[in-house]
Amino acid sequence: MSKHLLSGFARDDPERFAQLLGSSTDTQETVDILTDIPDGMEADVVGRLTPEAARRLLNDLSDPVVIGWLSSCSPDTARGVLTRINRERSASLISSIGDRSKRLGLKRLVEYPQGTIGESMLVNAIAIRESVAASDIQTEIQRQYGELDSPVVIVRDDNVVSGVLDPLKLMSNRDPDALAGDLCVKVKPVYAEAPLSSLRDREEWHRMTSLPVVDYDRRLLGFVTRLQFENNLETTDEQGILLQSGIELSRQFFGFMAYMLILIFDRRNPE
Repeated sequence: MSKHLLSGFARDDPERFAQLLGSSTDTQETVDILTDIPDGMEADVVGRLTPEAARRLLNDLSDPVVIGWLSSCSPDTARGVLTRINRERSASLISSIGDRSKRLGLKRLVEYPQGTIGESMLVNAIAIRESVAASDIQTEIQRQYGELDSPVVIVRDDNVVSGVLDPLKLMSNRDPDALAGDLCVKVKPVYAEAPLSSLRDREEWHRMTSLPVVDYDRRLLGFVTRLQFENNLETTDEQGILLQSGIELSRQFFGFMAYMLILIFDRRNPE
């Protein structure tokens, strides 16, 4: 595709452009495509990728390239990129931006105040788009390979969180045309800027060990676990100990469920 057509595609339909770009596992090809779109649009596209796709790309990019993007994009766009990078590298990238006012503005944007959910969240959530075929979900989970407690979050094409994957629905699904969005359990996400203490009375803890964390546009940033929440609030009473024991049992259960899913898919799709 010519540079002119690429530029038009990226400008007219950035969500679709990012979706197609994120489906490629060839990092060099992705970088080559990004160099063919107008300067200033690269960070916007990367900020629209799923967290996993963005991290895969950003991990292979040199700091000067990313710094150049951050220096020429809007604060909101820069934040979308920086939330896909670990804190240490984010701090290093921001400190290397020449414009002092922009540097200070970005620093305020990405540093969550002490005691907020964002300060404690993990970023390796597994994100699957609503439009992914049910038969491809297990492959996506294995490819992204998040943390042990990573929720499998279902997102729209614009990365807005729809809910989380229901493993029982996935296991019992017999509809060849089913999509990930059909197997989604609606979950109210939590906001990164909210106080960590606001998680205390969340009713979702009765059935989940982790919750998606989003920005104010409800786009996925990461996740927070109940165990993190309890540990960070220094819950050491008997009730807290019993709760942590229950969570550990839940982790083992979901680990077993994941193992069973792999067996079932292997049996349904013999080589």
